[in-house]
Amino acid sequence: MPAAKPHLFSWLPTVLPLLVAATLAEPLAAQATQIVGYPERDLLSPFRNPTEVYAPPDRLFALLRRMRSLAESGQHPVAFDAEGRQTVDHDGWRDARTQVDELGIDAATLAVIVRTSKNADDRATAFYAAPFCKQPNYVIDLLCHIPGEPERRIRERAMPLAIAWLQQNLGKKFGDLDAEHQKALVLAMPQPGSPAARAAGITRLPRADDLLYVDSLRLYPFFQLLDLDPPIDQAQGLWFLKEMFLIRPDLALRYCEPALPRIRQLLVGDDRSVREQAIGLLAAIGPKDLREARADEPAPNLLDWSEKAARNLFPPIRNLNDAVVQLHPSPERDALLAALQQALSGDTVGEASHGRTKDGANYRGFLLRNVPEPLRALAIPVGAVITTVNGVGVSDARSVLRVGEQQLRAQGHPRQLFVEYVLDGAARAIEYRIM
Repeated sequence: MPAAKPHLFSWLPTVLPLLVAATLAEPLAAQATQIVGYPERDLLSPFRNPTEVYAPPDRLFALLRRMRSLAESGQHPVAFDAEGRQTVDHDGWRDARTQVDELGIDAATLAVIVRTSKNADDRATAFYAAPFCKQPNYVIDLLCHIPGEPERRIRERAMPLAIAWLQQNLGKKFGDLDAEHQKALVLAMPQPGSPAARAAGITRLPRADDLLYVDSLRLYPFFQLLDLDPPIDQAQGLWFLKEMFLIRPDLALRYCEPALPRIRQLLVGDDRSVREQAIGLLAAIGPKDLREARADEPAPNLLDWSEKAARNLFPPIRNLNDAVVQLHPSPERDALLAALQQALSGDTVGEASHGRTKDGANYRGFLLRNVPEPLRALAIPVGAVITTVNGVGVSDARSVLRVGEQQLRAQGHPRQLFVEYVLDGAARAIEYRIM
C-alpha cells in the first residue's frame, strides 16, 4: 500500500497547538506565565518617578484648585457640557472657570507638571485642567499621560474626566467642524504630494466623513496597566479601555489584538472585580448577539465566550483589501488548508495556461477554472492565472502545491507566500501570512 500523501502544511510546528491550549484551555497554566501585549516602555508607561520641583502659575493654579475642590467635595451637582468639560453648580466654581478661560491654559506647562513635578497635588490639578485646554490635540496628548501617573487616586479621578471629554470629541469628523476650522486644519497640514506629506503618509485632503484625531490617542500605556500586579490597577486599565472601545470601536481593531491573551488571563484570574472589567471590555468588542457572561462562570466557559467576543473584530481568516490574507491558528484555517490540499491534488480546479499581458509580457502558469466555496477566502478569482509563488514559477495544480510547501518549509514564523497572477491581462499579486 502506498504511503499516505502528507497533508499540506503538515510541517507546521507541533508546539503551536500546545501554545494555543496553554493560553485558552488551561487557564491555570496561562496564569503561571504572564503574557505582555505591549512590552516596550516609554515616558507614557506606568509609572513615572517625578522628582522635579516645579512652580506652576500661581493665579491659574489657585483658580483650578478652587474648581477641583468644589467638584470633589460631593456637596454640589456635577455635570458635563456639550464639549465634555466638567461643570459644577456653584457660583464660586463658575466664577473661577470664567477667570481660567480669561487667563488661558498652556498645555505645555501642564505636560511638564504631570511628567516631572514631585508635587502630587500639582499633578492632580494639571490632570483636572487638561480637558479645559482649547486645542483638542493638546487635551488628548495630556490624557495619554494618565497611565504613567504613580498615584492611583489621581488616576482614579482623572480617568472619568477623560472619558467624559473623549465621549464628546473623539467621534467628531472633519465635516462636523465649521468652515473656519476646516480651512485652518487644511492650511496647517502638509499638502498632498509634498515631501512632508509623503513622510506623514498623507495622500489626500480631508473628507467630510474622516474621523478627527485618528492618530492622536495612544492606548498602549493603558494596556500596560494590565501588566501590573495590583488587581485595582488592572481593573482601572480594563475599565478605561472598555469605555474607549464603546466610543471608537476602530481603536479596538487597531490596539486590542496583541493584548487579547493577557485579557483572557485576567478574565479567569482570582479577582472578581478584574474578571468583571475583562468581561465588560470583551463585551464591548463582541458581536451584538453575544450572550451575557458572568464573573462566577467556570473558566472554560469564560474562555469559550471570550473567543466568540474576539472573533467579531479578529476573525481567524482575514482578507485585508484583497492584497493580504492572514490565516491565524483556528479550526477554520485547518479546514481551509485541507480543502486547498484536496483541490490542488487533482485537476478539478484548473489547467496549465499561457498568454500575454496587456503590456505585451508573455506569461505561463495555472489557470483557475473554478474556485470551490471553501477556497473563496483566499481571494483569488476565477480566471486568474497563477504564475509564481514566492518568485518560483508554477504551471499546474501540483506545482502550486509543491512550490508552496517547499517555500513555507524554508521560512520562520509567521510564514508568508507571495502569489503573483494575471487577471484580465493585468499582473496582480496577493500575500498570504500564516500566523
